[in-house]
Amino acid sequence: MQTFIQTDRQRAQLHTLGVRVMLLSDHAEGRTGRRLADYGSVVEVADTLDDAVSAILDDPFGYDLFVMDCDGFGGIAGAERAISTLIAGDAKMRVMLVSREFDVPAYPLGRRTAVCLPQDVSDASFRIGFDHVLRDRAALTMN
Repeated sequence: MQTFIQTDRQRAQLHTLGVRVMLLSDHAEGRTGRRLADYGSVVEVADTLDDAVSAILDDPFGYDLFVMDCDGFGGIAGAERAISTLIAGDAKMRVMLVSREFDVPAYPLGRRTAVCLPQDVSDASFRIGFDHVLRDRAALTMN
């Protein structure tokens, strides 16, 4: 069975402004971080898995999204270790993985599954993945 979703007609989601992101990357000023910041996200960057996991588990407010540039941390196997560590720590959050090991973008329908993007994904596909992973995030309004 195959499922197709038409994504080219969707507008950028307004609920994605102010997203708190923990980015695990060996390139703090890299493409992934710039894209996330361009969307209005508050991006904190960790350069080791231990630092990222500790920040996520110790944060009293909670991050909206964990994004991992996998290639600097063991590729997909490293991503699996990161996610299993977060699960063991009882972290419940959205996850986006970026790696050259992915051939095509994957936007799974399950709420507890990671969006997986190739390292050379287009800006449009990255935005689709970002909006997709945050599709159930409630907009925050402060009065």
